[in-house]
Amino acid sequence: MIRKANTDDLVHILQIVNDTIIVMKEEGNDQWNEQYPTSHIFQHDLEQGSLYVKEEDGQIVGSITIDQHEAEEYNAISWTYPNRGAVVFHRLCVNPTYRKGGLATKLIQFAENYARSIGVQYMKIDTYSLNKKAQQLFLKNGYTKVGEMYYQGKENRFYCYEKSL
Repeated sequence: MIRKANTDDLVHILQIVNDTIIVMKEEGNDQWNEQYPTSHIFQHDLEQGSLYVKEEDGQIVGSITIDQHEAEEYNAISWTYPNRGAVVFHRLCVNPTYRKGGLATKLIQFAENYARSIGVQYMKIDTYSLNKKAQQLFLKNGYTKVGEMYYQGKENRFYCYEKSL
């Protein structure tokens, strides 16, 4: 089941994030760290009503933020449909213990269904150039790489992806 997150879910989401940071470091990926994403960011997502969780057997096993907020840096990207409204998903994470079970794909499909439900037929996402697993996930789910950018004080590029629904 995927549902809107509530305040009680934050502690579980933050534990998943901490566990994910450990795995990312082991993989040589510093996209996430102690400075990003923070509890404050997830609290803001919760207050905006854009934070969702994936539950299995009564446990929170993943989360995703879904909204229409595009980073300012997106303006420099050559999107296929630059003037079309888009839904963007952020901070997709799955408990490392539950990886390889298709949960990330289910969360992406949920975001896409959400977009359709509000009349939006276009998705955007970005990920760090060192995050090979996210890149593979997006390609597997039909996203196309359309550009590269720098932001969030990171040394390496971020890759931008899109998908028409």
